Amino acid sequence: MNIRTVEARHGWLWLVAGMRLLRAAPLQWLLLIGILFVASRVLFLLPLAPLLAVLVAPHFLAGLAHGAQAVEEKKPLRNGYLISGFLRNASPLLTIGGISLIGQMLTLMVILSVGGDTFNDIAKSISAGASKAETIRALQEAAPRMTLAMLAGFTVSLPVMMATWYAPLLVFLHDIKPAAALYLSLLACLRNMRAMMLYGLALMIPLFFFTRAGMLLGQVDLGLWMLAPLIVPSIYASYRDVFVPTPPPAEAPANP
Repeated sequence: MNIRTVEARHGWLWLVAGMRLLRAAPLQWLLLIGILFVASRVLFLLPLAPLLAVLVAPHFLAGLAHGAQAVEEKKPLRNGYLISGFLRNASPLLTIGGISLIGQMLTLMVILSVGGDTFNDIAKSISAGASKAETIRALQEAAPRMTLAMLAGFTVSLPVMMATWYAPLLVFLHDIKPAAALYLSLLACLRNMRAMMLYGLALMIPLFFFTRAGMLLGQVDLGLWMLAPLIVPSIYASYRDVFVPTPPPAEAPANP
């Protein structure tokens, strides 16, 4: 695979291309994401469900990317694409999920090690029935330490997130080994950091409002799910823009 370095404006173009793929089959995209959302809520009723969800997330991303590829090729977007990742290269995708899980656990450990006491004190204050004013004051006093903890966690999670951003697509669509896919994904994100930043900033505004609406409904991650019908095809669009398959070597002409 060759990796292209694109201009910053491509971050916006990825969203435009993702919207184009979404508009080609809007109801079906909503149905597929809706099925995953409902399944996640049922799954989270089981013990250790969040760990399992992280492990199999690459399988579903690969399957949905397969569906985006089909839409791009003017093929129908079928429900079966949800399980495509379990039917091809399932073990390498599980490896990607395991790396992501390890990264998330390390991130949590770093956050707790830097700001664990602060988080515990605030939790005890709230559970003890502290007044709203006391809780706000405690949060203000803890803000510097909490900020430092979140920055430390972000520093650990960012390279893991970049390494696993394109890895499922590379493993599924090109049969690339997990280690090589993680490296290529990390390299692609680093080379196109400006475009990735614009892409992320453009998503932050609707994500902020959707997340606030989700919190009112008691669903903290609802905002991300609401944007998923756009995010998934836009990830595929960015992959198509950044990665260029290496052409096979030309065969030498036969000797006369």
